Order: sequence, then structure tokens, then C-alpha cells
Amino acid sequence: MKRQLVILLALLPLLLAAQVGDLPRSAPAREGVSTQAVIDMMDSLLALPDCEIHHVMVVRHGRVIAEMHPAPFRAEDAHTLYSASKTFTSLAVGIAIDENLLRLDDRVVTFFPDKRPDTVSDNLAAMTVRDLLMMAAGIKPDWTMRNLEGADWIKEWLAKPCDEAPGTHFQYDSMCTFMLSAIVQRVTGRTLLDYLNQKLFGPMHITQADWEMSADGISTGGWGLRVQAETMAKLGLLLLNKGQWYGRQLVSADYIEQACSPLIYYKDRKETDAPTDGNQGYGYQIWRCKWPGAIRADGAFGQYSVVVPQEELVVVILGMIPNGHPELACIWNQLMPGIKSNEPLRPEKKIQSRLNHRCATASLPLPQGKHQTKRGEQIAGMIMQLDANQHGYKSLTITFDGSLIITYNDGTQDLLSCGYGQWRYTQMCGFPPYSISAVNRMSDLRHDFVAAAAHAWTSPTTLEVRVHYVNWISGTTFTFDFDKNEVIMCDNFPGSKPETVHFVGIRG
Repeated sequence: MKRQLVILLALLPLLLAAQVGDLPRSAPAREGVSTQAVIDMMDSLLALPDCEIHHVMVVRHGRVIAEMHPAPFRAEDAHTLYSASKTFTSLAVGIAIDENLLRLDDRVVTFFPDKRPDTVSDNLAAMTVRDLLMMAAGIKPDWTMRNLEGADWIKEWLAKPCDEAPGTHFQYDSMCTFMLSAIVQRVTGRTLLDYLNQKLFGPMHITQADWEMSADGISTGGWGLRVQAETMAKLGLLLLNKGQWYGRQLVSADYIEQACSPLIYYKDRKETDAPTDGNQGYGYQIWRCKWPGAIRADGAFGQYSVVVPQEELVVVILGMIPNGHPELACIWNQLMPGIKSNEPLRPEKKIQSRLNHRCATASLPLPQGKHQTKRGEQIAGMIMQLDANQHGYKSLTITFDGSLIITYNDGTQDLLSCGYGQWRYTQMCGFPPYSISAVNRMSDLRHDFVAAAAHAWTSPTTLEVRVHYVNWISGTTFTFDFDKNEVIMCDNFPGSKPETVHFVGIRG
């Protein structure tokens, strides 16, 4: 007994540091789910055209029954959430309400007497915390606000015309969530992230989380949170269990029930409209789904924690998806018909082995071609000085082993190790590309970005290098044409345009 205690004490620091693998694991059949249905969903996700799937987790009865992290993405890698961050902000508001620090009917302007305009309209005066939570502030969304250099976002937003009566019309606006973050900071004296670290993340053993900040030190709230896929599974379980975490009520059940209800709809919605995952209503920073009773945290480019309460099911999907909700259709069409019972099914050893193999070997496409060419040998070590470009790269260099040196305009460098037929990982000095061109957009994020890269010569004079920033979200493909002395740099964000840049080669 004493020896076991010594071993436990020795392992305690590791247990406290661990975060991946926190949730209990099981198998689909043991939790009443067809293993083949899980395989079908995974296959359908991977087959979605022009889509990247980075993380998938399926949880039933509180146990992870399947997870897939296609290479080069890994379970331990954090992932930016975009607007799925909003649901965490809502939980912080709920906790503050539970602690009597604010109320749903509190007027927004009362929190910011130093920032409200000289003349406060009746609509602005009437706007409440509840209106912000429901995206019904009455102020027309302005998606350029986060690009205002040196701006006081609170003051700028409160100065905008409030043309509609608050609470009447749904107008999705990330600045509403930013204002909620600012309110939480006003009433608690701590940033939204610090508050959640104490009240939610700590008790849930979420140790890896960081959040972008505005120029004046406020967590952005509506976007910018970076966490692991398993944290999103924990979020889904917290919502499923109405704010309770292993017997401890972290957020009141009453608030969670309200937050998950369809409280407001798009203005032009008609009762005769066919049901979609976008027209089923919105609660407090939580979307309703077309599957009866299902809800979700939802972020741009396909960041989801989907909860189906009646089946005790949580599905997490993180990736880079162009438009719409094609991943949700994979859940509804492939997975849901496979939920057979609340009791264990007969063991499915062969099919389980197939699922295990599918998840373990999943990978995003690698560059296809040769490891080296004569031209490759000739240009190895050559510094390619680039024309001005939107990426902020001064030069690129291909090393003798096919790795890529990026020199930034400020003189700093990254040496990205590139595998052939496999991904190699590098701790970066610089920042990955980002889809939101916000001022100070990377502020307050831990500088621990990791790049995974691979290369291949697709022709005697053409080299392709693919890079994924695995604990972020984005990726870039570099296509070097050594006949034209050009490199095409294409980020993987939907709508991003390839950038063709001329270079001059200089021997290093």
C-alpha cells in the first residue's frame, strides 16, 4: 500500500499536467452505437470535397467511443475556434450571474459610464445583457471594427446608431460577444480567460487555453480562443449535463437551459421554410440544430461541439471547411442511424479493428512526386529573394534535405523541417497566416506555434511544399517554379487567392 502511494505521488505532477485522455474511453458497441456507423461518418467527413478535417471525437454516455486526428494534426494540438469561442463567453456570463455580479436585465451602458456617448438614445439605453447574448443589440453589425488601429472598441461600438429596438431582431455580430467579455471583465476585475480559468477550466482540468486580446487588454470573446479537441468534448458534456461536472454545479442548470433554448430567429424566417442547421433558432451564444433537440457551439470554417441530449451524444469536429454545414450532415446521415440502444451491443471485434486502423492512419494529402531532381540539387542552399508579398516573407531557401527556410521582413527566420512521404514538425519563431486581418490579432496567444511540413518534386523543375500549422488552423502550400523563378503561395482559407511572387536567386 505504501509503495502504491509513493508511485501515485510520483505520478501526480504528470496527472495534473495531462489533459489529453482525461475523459474515459470506451468502444461504440459497448455504448450502444454501431461501429460501422462511426466508420461511415469518419469516411464521409474525410471525403468532403475541398475540406480539411483536423480533429473528430465522438462521445456517448460520457465516454469517448472514437477519435480521429488526421496527420499531421495530433490530439495534443490546440485549435483556434473562431466563433465557437462565443459559447465559452456565454458560460462566463452565466457564472457571473450565478455569483450575483450581474443580471440578464442589466443595461449595457451602465457598465461603461466612461465610454458611453454624450447622447444616449432610448434604444441604446434599453439594451441589456440578454440582448447581447441573443445577438439582438439593435446595432447594425460592422465587421471592420476589429481592424481599427488603436481604437477603443467599447467606445466606438456604443457610439454606433442603435436603429432597432434591442431584443427584437437577430443580427449576428461578434462585437456583441466582445461586449459581453468586456462586461465580465468590468464586474470581476479579471479578463474573461482569467475568470474562466478559475471558475470553469480549473475544475474541468482544462490546462491548455489561450485567447486573443484587444489592443486595450480585453479577451476578444467572440473569437480567438484556442483549445484542444478534448476541451470541446468537455464543453459538450457540460452542456449535456446542464452545467454539472462530475457532481459539481459549475454553471446553474437554469442558465444552461435558457442558453440552449431557441430564443430568437432570423428576421426573414418563415414557418414554411425547410429545416436547416441555420434556421432553427439561437439561444445565448448557442445554435440549435435541425436534428430534434440538438444544439451546437459553432465557429467559422467548421469548428463544432454538437450535443444531442436525448442520445447522450457529443460530437466534436474541427477543421477547415469552406461553407455551409456539410460536416453536420455526416453526423445526421451516417452516425445517428447507428445509435441502436442505451445498452451494449454484441462485440464487433473485426469492425472495431477496422475503425481503429482508420483513425490511426488518417492523414491529410501529402505532396506527390520525387524526393529530388537535378534542378533540386542545383538550387539547394540558394537564397530566393522575394518581391514584396502579403505574407511578409523576405526570402525563401530550400536546404539540401528539402527543408524550407523562411526569412521574414523583420529579419527573423524559421527553418521548417520538411519530410518526404511523411510530415515533420518544427517549433516556429514566427506566426502562422490568419484569416482575420485584425490589429494585434495574435496578441496574448502563447508563442508556441508548430508547423508540420512535407515536400515533393512534382516535375523536374517544380517543387511543392505543404505546411500545416497544427496547433492553430491554417496551412500554406508553396509551389516553386524554377523555370519562371516564381513561387505561388496559397493559404488554405476558403476564399483566399493564390499569391504569385517573383524571386531572384542568390547563392548563400
